[in-house]
Amino acid sequence: MRAYATVPPRAPLPRGADITGASSPPLALPGSHFVAALLFWTLGAAGLVWISPELAQGMFPLPRVVAVTHLFTLGWVTTSILGALCQLFPVVLGEPIRSTRTAHATLALHAPGILLFVAGLLTAQRITLFAGAALFGTGLLLFVGNAALTLARISRRDLTWWCLAGAAFFLAATVALGVTLAGNRHYGYLGGSRLLVLGVHAHIAAAGWVLLVVVGVARHLLPMFLVSHGAPLWPAKAAAALIGAGVMLLVAGYHMGDIAGYTLPALLIATGTAAFLAQAALFFRHRKRPRLDAGMRLTAAALVVLALALVLAPFTLTRGFGAPRLATAYGAALVLGLALFVAGHLYKILPFLVWNHRYGPLIGTRPLPRVADLFDARAANIAAALLALGTFVLVGGVLAGAAAWTRFATALIAAGAGTLTVQMIRVLRRRPE
Repeated sequence: MRAYATVPPRAPLPRGADITGASSPPLALPGSHFVAALLFWTLGAAGLVWISPELAQGMFPLPRVVAVTHLFTLGWVTTSILGALCQLFPVVLGEPIRSTRTAHATLALHAPGILLFVAGLLTAQRITLFAGAALFGTGLLLFVGNAALTLARISRRDLTWWCLAGAAFFLAATVALGVTLAGNRHYGYLGGSRLLVLGVHAHIAAAGWVLLVVVGVARHLLPMFLVSHGAPLWPAKAAAALIGAGVMLLVAGYHMGDIAGYTLPALLIATGTAAFLAQAALFFRHRKRPRLDAGMRLTAAALVVLALALVLAPFTLTRGFGAPRLATAYGAALVLGLALFVAGHLYKILPFLVWNHRYGPLIGTRPLPRVADLFDARAANIAAALLALGTFVLVGGVLAGAAAWTRFATALIAAGAGTLTVQMIRVLRRRPE
């Protein structure tokens, strides 16, 4: 029998330790972002099954592999972050997003642009590719401007402020390099440096954009979701400084040679990532809830996958593109680790938002379901297990060049992604009876 409550089933939180507030946007703003992100998540998971033979051979530069990768990075991860930040700006920084209209316009350009861009990659249609890049690039630059205006209004510039400011800057740099790579597909002006620029683009996006957002926002969300108190924050501060310095050096000097251009930035970014993983481990160690729910189990698995990527990173750097399966396994661990981290947090954020907007106003008027009742916990745990197991098997299968294991792993990931998508769509459709 389901339990019912007239208040959200959570422990009292310190002031500001919540994901809603008086200045939070309507549910339609983050909700529309999450719906679009779930579409890309589903397409990306299905695409993994399709490209599994190429993954097993380490053929990461192929257009179809690049297309599926962007369904995860631009589609799932970035779209989810855009929606989450619209909701979390007033929570973590005390200031709502500057313009909700601009935020809606960002999504209206960003989502169709990704679909066109992916279609252009798969069909080798130059106009489609460029149109898609122009659309999502314009949308992301609109977000950068919107975020910059929001950040400029905030006088208290703490760790989260600096992380989000740096992330916005590096997102703009990611867009610029991405457009450069898109144009190179048809004009070939990068010559032999194409793979180098591709690697720089990928790491500015992963570390400078996504990981800096994760460091800044997880500093608030992980303690809240884990009910964790007393963990020191110096690792997060070190992580932000090291990752930011490393990516900035990469942006400015990747053409300057091995030491200044690659080795030093890689060392700084890797050390910063290790510091973030240490910070997350401290949050988990200081948690007051010994039993983890599906969202936090998936988050923990994502952190392990990112640690695996960190282990593979130096070997990938030293071997370069001469070891394509190693580079592909590293890329898979990095992309899927970040993707699973976002998925774990969606299990926490979306049900609470739906509960707060649709059931919160009814407190005291009738029996209400708990936040946890909005989705099936058993199915969520199965989804988390499928996603985590599939990711580990995929990385191992790629390293071994085992096509059968790679195909099996992608099928597990697709099944887990489909289960999560169905659950989150059902959550979005829940309304008081």
